[in-house]
Amino acid sequence: MDTADAVDFYISYSPADDRWATWIGWTLTEAGFRIRLQAWDFMPGTNFTEFTDSGVRNASVVIAVLSRSYSGSRHGSEWQAALRHDPRKLVMIRVEDCPLDGLLAPITFLDLVGQRDDRAAANVMVRDLERMLDERSAAPAPPPFPG
Repeated sequence: MDTADAVDFYISYSPADDRWATWIGWTLTEAGFRIRLQAWDFMPGTNFTEFTDSGVRNASVVIAVLSRSYSGSRHGSEWQAALRHDPRKLVMIRVEDCPLDGLLAPITFLDLVGQRDDRAAANVMVRDLERMLDERSAAPAPPPFPG
């Protein structure tokens, strides 16, 4: 990884989901993360293939903005590259109720479908992504006694 280009998250998305991708990017930037996002970082004269390759390579995590448009787009190579590099490198954020099949079917996702409160959605997303970056799967507080 080139440390000068290192980012916490590379956001992979279909152009149809630009509003979701930029909201996710803005929210993560406000939370102090470094991101790479085509809408903000892709400049005239940039080679799309090189941009995508370095984005996936230099990110700690690749976020796939999961929708019907994404699952049928060319952006599949980004999640496939992340999955091939390290299965923990891929995080899917579902923004639309869409069927999952093939290699994506068994992968759990962070679900924003049905969220109506942007602050609550942002808090859940940031909390879960922070935990993922910290590689902690334990509960942040003791669970209540079940009996």
